[in-house]
Amino acid sequence: MEGFDSSNFVLFVLLLSAVALGFWMGNWQFPGSRKSPGKKLKTPPDDYFIGLNYLLNDEPDDAIDIFIDALEVNSGTLETHMALGTLLRRRGKVDRSIAVYLDLLGQSGFNHRQVNEIKINLVQSYIAAGLLDRAEHLLEELRQEKGGIKIKALVNSVHIYQQEKEWNKAIEAVSELIKVCAPVDRSRYQTLASHFYCQLADDEIAREHLSKARELLQKAWHTDRENVRVSIMQAQLEQLCGNYREAIKSYELVTRLAPEFRADVFTALIDCYKKAGKEKGLKKFIESCKQESTDTTVLLGVADCMEKEEGPDQARTYLVGMLEKKPSLRLLLKSIELAEETSPSEGWQYATIRRVLHDYIESKARYQCIDCGFELKTLHWHCPSCSGWGSVKHVRGILGE
Repeated sequence: MEGFDSSNFVLFVLLLSAVALGFWMGNWQFPGSRKSPGKKLKTPPDDYFIGLNYLLNDEPDDAIDIFIDALEVNSGTLETHMALGTLLRRRGKVDRSIAVYLDLLGQSGFNHRQVNEIKINLVQSYIAAGLLDRAEHLLEELRQEKGGIKIKALVNSVHIYQQEKEWNKAIEAVSELIKVCAPVDRSRYQTLASHFYCQLADDEIAREHLSKARELLQKAWHTDRENVRVSIMQAQLEQLCGNYREAIKSYELVTRLAPEFRADVFTALIDCYKKAGKEKGLKKFIESCKQESTDTTVLLGVADCMEKEEGPDQARTYLVGMLEKKPSLRLLLKSIELAEETSPSEGWQYATIRRVLHDYIESKARYQCIDCGFELKTLHWHCPSCSGWGSVKHVRGILGE
């Protein structure tokens, strides 16, 4: 079916069973039913098979309409109606999904818990439609509840505040969420709060309010001490302020606690060593990278340092040796560039290969979200695709680190 993915198909199969049960239950009278007692009930099999016929003829939207119109609205069929509303939202029919939930709210006979479930589903449809002000209004009410519905309301509030970049409100909501969520989820929400503090710190750095940014980064660190972004930002802030020795400490902390980010701080750390006048520390760091690191960016950085200190021949010899241990197109490209430099008379032989290899490497992503697979060329702490925080990592292998 056009626009009808496998997950929706599975949901439809489940709905068909639920609708069949709903038709059967619709023959009984429930409090709050929108059909009057004297009104003749529809014949369930006819409506059911009309909807099924639409579905089999690649007309799922018409099938949904038949199911919605034919089903009684009562406590027994509420879950089916809400599932149909969810299916409409997933198919991008958010206006119709909203209409389903508003119609349910207009009915009587539902208990307090059921009304709240309708409202939280309506909130999700409002968010999908971009009607964030309406969603926020409902969420303010639902956040006063207790238990699961409060948690759902807080989760949706955090989602909205992220979209609006209202980081202070997001921190307030996620801090409340940390207090009421299940213990197994607490660390995840602490990571969220830490990233929100980092977002605020970024804003303050842009305004050149560096003292305020430092305070916010301290809060981010106390909220989640495993968030490597905090250490990177603290190092960048100290480097910006000219506190190179402090910056070195934070950068070195990154290389120890999160070696996978060594490639992202290597160049800045080298610069800080030089500006701080710590030549011995720099040499020791370079030697440790030679012995320990397998990240392509770091190996290229080491080769650059060797080229300046020992000449291009030594740098190329080092890279060729590393290529035997670690196949990498980026290392290969650099070794070709060095070959052109050391043998100018033969450089023309490499020019075309170098250009093609360079263009190919530049066309490829350097980072990828480990949650959804979205590819990026630069590091993002917030995945643009799935909205995950801290899920973007380096691509590994012959093209990556």
